[in-house]
Amino acid sequence: MPIQPIDLQTLFAHINQVGKEQAAIKEGLTAQQAAHANELIKEMKHKDESVTKGSKTDEDKQKIQAENENDSSGASSSDTEKEKSDDEKKKMSVFTDPNLGKNIDISG
Repeated sequence: MPIQPIDLQTLFAHINQVGKEQAAIKEGLTAQQAAHANELIKEMKHKDESVTKGSKTDEDKQKIQAENENDSSGASSSDTEKEKSDDEKKKMSVFTDPNLGKNIDISG
């Protein structure tokens, strides 16, 4: 079935309209993608700039750490007592003059 000249005239009249519709569809897709990308960027900026509330697990971790510190502080307190007694022994063995550094000789 061959194409008649009248059909060609009708098709040529609609070519501009079809081209515009196709271009609008392509532009619509890119505009939609750009809008979606801008929305994602705004969400990411909001997440970066906002402060989020900590979950209860953070509080639980802090409690556990505090308990561990209390347990270890008992062991470390005995260590510090040993160090104090060692320091006292060293101080006792070294003689210090109480008048040393209190008298100033200005005679030259």
